[in-house]
Amino acid sequence: MRRVTRNYILALIMLPAALFQAVSGFIIWRARHEGDGFRGGGIEELGEEATSLWEKHTLSDVHAWVAVALLVLLIIHIVLNWKWIVYTTKNYFIKR
Repeated sequence: MRRVTRNYILALIMLPAALFQAVSGFIIWRARHEGDGFRGGGIEELGEEATSLWEKHTLSDVHAWVAVALLVLLIIHIVLNWKWIVYTTKNYFIKR
């Protein structure tokens, strides 16, 4: 697999994970400051099955596991691009 294709696929996997982290982190933060914020905002109208997906502990658990997956992907990304990182850093400081 070409390096460009590999990096593109890795970025496509990391982007939705990072967006999920941002959105779920905001929801969790808002819920902590407003009490039981997961049940507010019309979610209860969807029924008991739908609200169980958005309970505090469920969303917090998913948020934590996506964070672990994102960290693993980030480490893979750094390892795969380590030569470029070193080369670019050296060139940046040598030219200055």
